[in-house]
Amino acid sequence: MQTKVNWFEIPSVDFKRAVGFYETIFDTRLKVEDIGSLPMGIFIDDQGQSVGCVAHGGYLVPNENGAVLYLDATPGLDAVLGRVQAAGGRVLMGKMALPRELGYIAHFVDTEGNRIALHAEH
Repeated sequence: MQTKVNWFEIPSVDFKRAVGFYETIFDTRLKVEDIGSLPMGIFIDDQGQSVGCVAHGGYLVPNENGAVLYLDATPGLDAVLGRVQAAGGRVLMGKMALPRELGYIAHFVDTEGNRIALHAEH
């Protein structure tokens, strides 16, 4: 069976700071909602679908050493990566070309201590 990511949750220590960080680096607005007692800043794709979120509370603990989530940095990785430090994050691995023209990746640590990765064709 093949699979794909259908939802993700990025843990936060300071929810407002985390939402602001991701809104800044992706130059967008997250849809903030409370799902039960869990506040979420929801990422919406181009078709208007919820795809994942920044979340706070419960079992969620930021971590730099867990699974690495790759977020789409289309139309270009440089613009998103260029806003990471100014937004309070830290670049761990700068832009790196993938083989066979599969695009580029980079890794950063967000304001909450999560290692997150980026991927884009350019």
